[in-house]
Amino acid sequence: MVFHRILLMSTLAFSALAAQAAQGTTPTPVELDGARAAALAAAVPVFHDKQPDADLAQFHVHVHPAADGTFQVVFEPRQASDAAPTLGGRTSHGRELNVWIKAADNTLERIAFAR
Repeated sequence: MVFHRILLMSTLAFSALAAQAAQGTTPTPVELDGARAAALAAAVPVFHDKQPDADLAQFHVHVHPAADGTFQVVFEPRQASDAAPTLGGRTSHGRELNVWIKAADNTLERIAFAR
């Protein structure tokens, strides 16, 4: 339940940033604590390794604390303006990728593409 609330809040926050960018206004800063920033830094090379042709600028990134001592970093591809939604977390920009990073040492625990 908490995860869904966090996901909803982060989705709303990132959609607000995207809306501001589309309107040409300056987006508000996004603030991460050091632990989440380190998890994100560890997850980005995994993203580039698994999707070498994908443009990270076309993805929303969510960093969620997991209950088991990991962070779940979700790379969610943006929907192209003229495209219909598809099942499985795929858009013309790439596939949704979930990366779990161990909080203790910022190493990779596991990855999964959306289904």
